[in-house]
Amino acid sequence: MKILIALILLTVLLLFNFYRVSKIDEILSLQDETDIIIEIDDLLWTKSKNTENLELLNEYEKHVIFINMLDAQVNNGGFDQYFFNSSGENAHETLIALEKINALKTAHLLREAISVFPKLPVPKDTNIRRELMNDSPEEIPNKWEKLDNQFYKSKEHIGGLVISYVKENKSHFK
Repeated sequence: MKILIALILLTVLLLFNFYRVSKIDEILSLQDETDIIIEIDDLLWTKSKNTENLELLNEYEKHVIFINMLDAQVNNGGFDQYFFNSSGENAHETLIALEKINALKTAHLLREAISVFPKLPVPKDTNIRRELMNDSPEEIPNKWEKLDNQFYKSKEHIGGLVISYVKENKSHFK
């Protein structure tokens, strides 16, 4: 009798887990694309315990965080702001992430922005990056500004590409 009860309980638990909707499924079922991006971002920042230490995230999750940071920073203050803030420490990783989601136009713009940085590879240390930027010739911010304008005018749909990437790799987002 105990074995039968244990088997019934095990079956109920398995069925519950099978039919349970994951948090990422809930997010992806939202209708508004902006809401989806915001919720994915919130989920990942919560998982990383809202720190700059993204080591708690897997590779797929980091791709999304890096792209969202790039998009937010450039839209708010251009590539100059992107490199000036902590997000710039992940410039090279962000380039890889953009290629992974097939955002090739944005990857091209970031590659160009990186190529004019005063020292390559772009330093991870924020203070070093800032010193280099403060001492850089005036043509660097001018080049970044031209890239900013191309970024703003770009027809590449980064949000949609991020959502497609998450859908295709849903099992890596928990």
